[in-house]
Amino acid sequence: MSDLLMLMAQLTAPEPLQGPNPDVEIAQKAAVDASNQIEQVVPEPLGDMTLMPEFSREVAARRQQLLRLQQTVPRRPEPTAFATTPRALEVARRQIAVTPGPKPASGPQLFEQRWAALQSGSLYTRISSDSFHSQWSKATYQPSYEEWQGLLKREANAIAAGQGSNRLTVVIGDSLSMWLPPELLPRDRFWLNQGISGDTTGGILQRLSAFANTNPDTIHLMAGVNDLKNGASDQEILTNLHQIMARLRQQHPAARIVVHSILPTRWENIPGQRVRSLNAQIAQLTDYHQLDYLDLHPSFSNDTGNLRKELTTDGLHLNRLGYQVWQLALLEV
Repeated sequence: MSDLLMLMAQLTAPEPLQGPNPDVEIAQKAAVDASNQIEQVVPEPLGDMTLMPEFSREVAARRQQLLRLQQTVPRRPEPTAFATTPRALEVARRQIAVTPGPKPASGPQLFEQRWAALQSGSLYTRISSDSFHSQWSKATYQPSYEEWQGLLKREANAIAAGQGSNRLTVVIGDSLSMWLPPELLPRDRFWLNQGISGDTTGGILQRLSAFANTNPDTIHLMAGVNDLKNGASDQEILTNLHQIMARLRQQHPAARIVVHSILPTRWENIPGQRVRSLNAQIAQLTDYHQLDYLDLHPSFSNDTGNLRKELTTDGLHLNRLGYQVWQLALLEV
């Protein structure tokens, strides 16, 4: 049995998954919730995984319950593995455009702009990049992680209250997600950005309940590079991602969930080979959870497997062209 399958076997338990804040209700029908729990806690056997007799009887009983409930569960699209191509860079170069006017260039400025938008009854993903300039242009106060959590939760609550019949896409992750330029995103739906600079898979796992009451049709997840930067082990990253995927499916049973590969870097302490190996295991996890997987490496890596120099500001974060390439991948999926 591979290490990854062993890890998933150890994490699988016959009890429903519990969130970090169990007192937060997930707004779902009872049948959907119960059926989804059954799906998560009783996965299909993988390879040579052998269940104990007691658990096998529990599996059989829950499978029968699932069969009785499956008619009430919304059907989801079949999971797909996507891969970008080097041509995306050529297309992005032709399409890149400079946004006119000033826009936030630091965390404090972005925080103040988003807060101002929220107070005005808007969402920052729906406003022009220079909106509320007088309120954020001189911002220097560095918001804490908890303050960012509070802001993102308020934005999610605003979406939950005002989404109506509009489509919603959620992007969750770290600074790479947080700085995804909203002007690059289509206006045919609402976008909810749940990225926080410096966040890790462990941090993301603890804050998934913030948007539990929203109704997205698509969720994009990319996380793990900060774990690598901070010295986390592969097993720790995979354990957290395994639980994130399960909980996202539990919270949003009808949504399409797309897990993005960890981007390559140009940093020596994050070897390209390790990133590629970890991504291969993440792809296995998405297959295990029946989620979509998006491999970004063909578009972002050079001949040596590192992040292309023309796509980054510092070897880790993306520049405008890098985000243009990522935006093309988001829309392709």
